[in-house]
Amino acid sequence: MAHIFMTGGTGFIGTHTLAQLSQENHTVSVLVRSSSRWEHICKELGWSDSADPMTSRICPVIGDLGTPGLGLSHADREKVMTANVIIHAGGPMDIRISEAKARLVFLQAAEEMLRLAADIQLRGGLKHFIHVVGFKSPWTDENMHDPAPVIAHLEQGPPYELMKCLADLRIREGARELRFPLSIVHPSVVIGSSQHGETPQTGGLGILVRATARGLMSIVPGGSTHWLPLVHVDHVASFINLLAKETSSPPTQTYYLLDDPKVSHSMQELVSMIAKELRVRKPHGSISPKWLSKLLGTSLGQKLGIPKESLEFIVKTSTPFPIAPKESLLHKHKLPNKIQEGMLPFTMADLDFQLVHGHMPTEGFVRGKRGPLASLERSGTGQLSGLIKSDAGLRLERKLLEPQKNTLLFVHGTLSGADCLLPLAAQFPEHDVCLVDLPGFGRSPYHHAADVMEGHIAALVEAIRAFDSPVTLVGHSLGGFLAAHAYARVPERIHRLHLLQPALLPAARMYRSPRLNHLALRRLREKDLRKQLLAQRCFVDISDIPTSYVTYVLQELQSPRVRKTTAETLSALARAEAFPPQQQAELLREASILWGTQDRALPWAEELRSAHTMEIEAAHHFPISHPELTAQLLRQQGLIT
Repeated sequence: MAHIFMTGGTGFIGTHTLAQLSQENHTVSVLVRSSSRWEHICKELGWSDSADPMTSRICPVIGDLGTPGLGLSHADREKVMTANVIIHAGGPMDIRISEAKARLVFLQAAEEMLRLAADIQLRGGLKHFIHVVGFKSPWTDENMHDPAPVIAHLEQGPPYELMKCLADLRIREGARELRFPLSIVHPSVVIGSSQHGETPQTGGLGILVRATARGLMSIVPGGSTHWLPLVHVDHVASFINLLAKETSSPPTQTYYLLDDPKVSHSMQELVSMIAKELRVRKPHGSISPKWLSKLLGTSLGQKLGIPKESLEFIVKTSTPFPIAPKESLLHKHKLPNKIQEGMLPFTMADLDFQLVHGHMPTEGFVRGKRGPLASLERSGTGQLSGLIKSDAGLRLERKLLEPQKNTLLFVHGTLSGADCLLPLAAQFPEHDVCLVDLPGFGRSPYHHAADVMEGHIAALVEAIRAFDSPVTLVGHSLGGFLAAHAYARVPERIHRLHLLQPALLPAARMYRSPRLNHLALRRLREKDLRKQLLAQRCFVDISDIPTSYVTYVLQELQSPRVRKTTAETLSALARAEAFPPQQQAELLREASILWGTQDRALPWAEELRSAHTMEIEAAHHFPISHPELTAQLLRQQGLIT
């Protein structure tokens, strides 16, 4: 196996690549700027256990791409000098970076990487240099011999592309001079994993998502004659991992990681899909990217907040890209290389979420997907040894230490999301826990069904079926209503059913109009939100309202997708029909119910009281305001038996 020196290991592509390299027996030295940053990455990847053998095979070396000698200490440089494979994937994804900074982190860094490669080559150790660049780099074996015309053209574009491309040229030249094998990897616009869609890098496709959400994409740049090439981050990582194994005279080759435009979405189709997922009006025209670039370069463009540099990644569908080398290698090793159509809605919903919320800490939970729903998941300390981001995305590596228990599946209510129930879910560290975002909320794409509530129920049922064994289902408010309906459809897939302030009777008539609901939600401000939460006894008093919850709701409602879904869901709850008597009787026999008696907005009928109902002096949102008490009462009701 190889000893790999890697830059960019803490970035979007880099962390996924590290996760895949960890599945091999490579030794990896990773350039990082600080020990704290490395500890954060290790925690994300599930390598926080010092006894894990991963920590001895994959180690940090402290340094910086923008520093002479990469900022390496003498000891770390000696360690790096024993590497026989270099993966250079470093550099910020910032299309508006200044020329001075871009020169430092791309071009000057390339010179430093070549000095290192030369020293390793002198010792006879360098077997493969892998350089991750970008699909807009114009260099070929032919034009690099006469670079002046190409450079003159690049200088008309943004510094980000100019310096990245000059770095590509310089490393190509260095590889010829030093005679080491070079693989140039040109990813297209990188989006989330093909398994769950999470895309923390919001500067690529996220710019288009944000503009669409703001209603600025009624006219599409490029229309049907242009496209935006996309690639899943785990596919890029798989490809780099594949190349890293090639240490026996690999050919010098350039690989373009993008699909065939003939079978990909045009800009018109892509923006229409984004508009559908964000639940805004579809575009009705197109404009030349060249003309739009001129417009965005004016003061008007600055007000719109769309960087003209972002148009650099939109290309004509007729532009040829030599994808045969990539296709051939992937076919040989039977690896996937196409955009997963079904994951695009998840990617768009995830970007929409991150653009309104920013980074949301998840306290040891990882993002995933269950059926049509985005999820937050954590494996219990009593059963599982670790969480690992693998080459297939996020998965739980099970090493059973005791008989398997049922996963606790939490379902949120309206004006909420999976993240809001994290403090409650965290009270059960010994168990596998999963929290889902309902369709159109949080990170889950909307179901687009004609019947709002039926779409929610069907999505939850499908998510429940995605588990290997029956789940313990815990639903709050709207989530309680949906959990009850899910139990009626798949009782064999539900081990236990717990309902927290379930909306089993129709909501107030004031919510019957989705249009009025939408208008009210659009105008909602912090002061009014707090006032309404208290007036409707969602919380008993102002001290009960977590600041983080208010922030979450206000940010969530900035999304047109969530705002419209919330408005329609409230309307559907106000029009919901009661359970048929036989179904209701069975539900009350099986379900355990926690009911807050201080709730004034949600009706509660005596006939809905069951032998398993426990009343507490609390308001509607007690699972959010009092997670420790809620967990204690759930245990008393036999949640984990």
